[in-house]
Amino acid sequence: MRAYIIALLTLFVSVGADAQSPDQKVAKGFVFHDTNENRTKEDAEKGIPEVAVSNGVDIVLTDENGAYEIPVSDDAVIFVIKPRDWMTPLNEHDLPQFYYLHKPNGYPDNFTYKGVEPTGDLPDEVNFPLYREESHQNYKMVVFGDPQPYDIEMIDFLADDIISELIGKHQLKFGMTMGDIVGDNLDLFSPLNQAVAKLEIPWYNVLGNHDINYMAPTDELSDETFERVFGPATYAFVYGDVHFIVLDDVIHESVAGSRKYVGGLRPDQFEFVSNYLDLVPKNHLIVLAMHIPLVQHGESFRQSDQKKLFDLLKDFPHTLSISAHTHVHDHKFFHQDSTDWQQAKPHHHFNVGTTSGSWWNGMRNEVDVPHTMMRDGTPNGYSFITFNGTEYIIDWKVAGSPADHQMNIHLPRGIVADKLDTVLLTVNFFNGSEQSKLEYRVKGISEWKQMEKVEKYDPYYLKIDQRWKQFEKIDLKSKWEETFEPDVTPPGSPMPAPRISTHLWETNLGSNFPAGRHVIEVRAKDRYGRVFTNYSSIRVVKE
Repeated sequence: MRAYIIALLTLFVSVGADAQSPDQKVAKGFVFHDTNENRTKEDAEKGIPEVAVSNGVDIVLTDENGAYEIPVSDDAVIFVIKPRDWMTPLNEHDLPQFYYLHKPNGYPDNFTYKGVEPTGDLPDEVNFPLYREESHQNYKMVVFGDPQPYDIEMIDFLADDIISELIGKHQLKFGMTMGDIVGDNLDLFSPLNQAVAKLEIPWYNVLGNHDINYMAPTDELSDETFERVFGPATYAFVYGDVHFIVLDDVIHESVAGSRKYVGGLRPDQFEFVSNYLDLVPKNHLIVLAMHIPLVQHGESFRQSDQKKLFDLLKDFPHTLSISAHTHVHDHKFFHQDSTDWQQAKPHHHFNVGTTSGSWWNGMRNEVDVPHTMMRDGTPNGYSFITFNGTEYIIDWKVAGSPADHQMNIHLPRGIVADKLDTVLLTVNFFNGSEQSKLEYRVKGISEWKQMEKVEKYDPYYLKIDQRWKQFEKIDLKSKWEETFEPDVTPPGSPMPAPRISTHLWETNLGSNFPAGRHVIEVRAKDRYGRVFTNYSSIRVVKE
């Protein structure tokens, strides 16, 4: 089987090379065990066989001496696919250094933000150092959705609200930001990376629509600044039996200056995914990481491209895809009978909530960080994903709250006994999905009863929305500016309009209760069988 794969790849690459332009060159070198960790291959350091190296489309495996050869164009990123049991070097910001940029002509001169400077001729050897890494089947990663700072103060918000509570408190293997690393100002990549690097773990990044060069004349050039800072925007790496395939799924309109885009993949990206999946054992877990989420209906991610992805995954029983972008927290399941998914077991797509909540908007709290709840009523925060072989568990951690803050309970604070036909109990179970079950009871009065899953606006966020509309009515912004000096910080910034929540449950309590205060207990079972409990109370008076 091993010989067959190597032969197949050699044939594939040679065919691909024949189809390339005449000015194409061949990169060659070694993937080697960098025993003294100086990142330079020395005679005593041995090559590592059967490691995948790619030019973004083709993939070759190193031979028994760790050597490889692969064709490259004059706009190429050559990279090693980190194998299990090995780790790539990290730079001063803990960004994995697994690539070599070959761009003799540099980037277009009309760019606002710097791309890759001209790299000169291709070196005689492009070598990739790797370090031994103890392999674990059980490990945890942390996932950030859309930090999206538009200025340095918003990076301070991220550092104070998110980074500070993670430092030294969790056994994390690595982390990943799911795009919109910054908010259009690509000069903020460096200070943002400095903040995240305080976690002292390897950090991988996905390109988002606010991370691209809008002046790019083609989609292929829109990631130039990203490549300069982070390396390739489509790549792969392996931890244990989990294969992470990172996809740049932001298709720029290919008009210089345009901000239009759509979710999808170019043909060369599909080719890379297909070539890589040819190497992956079918019983391993495939994790697709992207910025723009897969959708069940509509064209925000092109349906034809979604179908192509699902076609490539049809023989892999263990799959997961992760995105961000929408500033809501959501679990979707693609079923065989209603989507293009081709397996009886549904495909799980996790759209992670955002560290920035609603773009760092809202009233500032007691430590001068905005109360930036997402539009579906999910408090801002981050996710942990714990892997055990091909199994995984996803958790949502609310920033600044205990780990057991998994839901918000909404109900009236006080009612009159026997006067209301409808008294709604609404629960936002942040990490809930169609595979969750919620129940409630009135302690000492009722038995456990099941709640109904609904798709509505979160009641608490509706109150926030109403508050900002009232601020607008009294023209708070103008009055603030008229009253205070320019350096006096406003109390907050407007929150966006609410969005339907996909993790709300409801029931009608009624009002048939004796006078007094009663405890409402809610228990939520997630898709992994874990049970979370929370409490609220209601005051009942006689008329």
